[in-house]
Amino acid sequence: MKALIAGAGIGGLATAIALRQAGLVVEVLERSQELRESGAGLMIWPNGTRALQALGVAVRRLVVERISFRSWRGHELMEIPMDIISERYGSDVAFVSRADLQAALTSTLGEDALSLGADVQSFEETEDHVEVRLRHDSVAGDLLVGADGIRSVVRRELLRDGDPFYLGSTIWRGVVHSPGIPIDRGQGINWVGPGSEFLAFHLPDDRIYWAAVTKEPRGEMSGPGGHKQDLLDRFGRWQDPVSALIAANDHAAILRNDMYDRPPVNHWSRGRVTLVGDAAHPMTPNQGQGACQALEDAVALGRGFAHAANVADAFKFYERQRLGRANRVVKASRQATRGVQIDAPILCAIRDTAARILPRTLMLRMLDKTLSAVPAGDLD
Repeated sequence: MKALIAGAGIGGLATAIALRQAGLVVEVLERSQELRESGAGLMIWPNGTRALQALGVAVRRLVVERISFRSWRGHELMEIPMDIISERYGSDVAFVSRADLQAALTSTLGEDALSLGADVQSFEETEDHVEVRLRHDSVAGDLLVGADGIRSVVRRELLRDGDPFYLGSTIWRGVVHSPGIPIDRGQGINWVGPGSEFLAFHLPDDRIYWAAVTKEPRGEMSGPGGHKQDLLDRFGRWQDPVSALIAANDHAAILRNDMYDRPPVNHWSRGRVTLVGDAAHPMTPNQGQGACQALEDAVALGRGFAHAANVADAFKFYERQRLGRANRVVKASRQATRGVQIDAPILCAIRDTAARILPRTLMLRMLDKTLSAVPAGDLD
């Protein structure tokens, strides 16, 4: 059986590995002429670690020792108990480079499975195969997996649910060298202010990844001073080292993107076609679960094909394992984004107070729904 996978991001590469483990022939269709990934940082939570272990993927990582949430002035609001998380869910939390993770997935899969410059345009199903039309060619397989992101071409034809919608916020990202920046290795800090937030943590090398979110009109337009000046205007009065991180970044290396989302849906599959990762369940970055959920998708889909007699049964198993779990994270992430977007002073004070007095037991019960291991399940 041959699987075609649209997109060579984290979800697409992981899915290719999982399906190959299940005995399928895989071909990853990537529209770019080369695999390129920004130096953005990721948090890999225990559920993501379990998925990577199941895929046999080892990536360079920095164990997280402390994650703290602070007000924009620096007042401590909440600290996530990393020692309890490691014990409760069976592994620690780690910071990784997105580029390192993509390289590790590619190395495990093997470049022979990649078709670069393969720009997926559409697909057509028959009774016994699916044909994928590329810009200058076509290719056929027994099934197609859309792993082509929030603006997925595969999803557009499969679900026909229109375009993603703008959330009202934009995100800036950067990576800087760390000498002189007072953030300890293994420490992650998330500051929150009126309608905005700023986070920073070390990557496994000598760099620090940072990201900033603010409420903005749609359009990704910078002011006359460019992205760096825009950021300094918005965050210059925040607790150190926020402004130092912004100032240390080369203007041209600062990325800015508007944040888009889609509502959860009740199915990702039809016929011989299904979706994984952001193509299936895009989510805002506020829960740090985007990559982890895509990795979980890959493992579940691979398990379906390891035991199912046909594509339909494998897809049913996959959706039973993943649909409800992923959609819960989508909703939680969007709720967290709405919390960040609060800008009225009195509501900000209520939000910050709620974070400060949140009982640890309640926090862990909330995390259980995302981080606890999923039973292997069966095909019945």
